[in-house]
This record gives sequence, structure tokens and C-alpha cells, in this order.
Amino acid sequence: MKPIKIDNLDIIKIINSGNTYIQVGERKFLLLEVENAKETDCYEVTDPEEEEQLLMALNEDNPILTDKEINEILGL
Repeated sequence: MKPIKIDNLDIIKIINSGNTYIQVGERKFLLLEVENAKETDCYEVTDPEEEEQLLMALNEDNPILTDKEINEILGL
């Protein structure tokens, strides 16, 4: 994974606020701190607390969409 460097102070404050998500429009993004990201575009969770938080996030607001909803999102 190629890291993205953020220099905007307002965005840095939001990321450092302690919240686990940021929302851009209708999309929510999970924030996690990583010690090392490999070039394989995947991240291996090694910290038990981080794993628990990640599983909680994955199990919360992730509704299964119907085919109709998917087609509407894709504009089909």
C-alpha cells in the first residue's frame, strides 16, 4: 500500500480526535493506525484490541443490499 501524506491541519485534527470513523458525504471510513503496511495491499491485524475494534466495525452498520439497490447505486 502506498501511504497518503496529509498536510491539512483540520484533517489531521479530525484524524487525531480519537473517533473511529470519518464521514465524507454518505460514505463512512474506518480509521485505524498501522505500524507497518506491506506492499501487498493488505494489512495484517496483530493487536488484539485493534482486531476487536475492527470486527465490531465490520459487524455494525453493514447492511446487505438487494440486487435492486445495487443496480440503483450503479445506475443500471
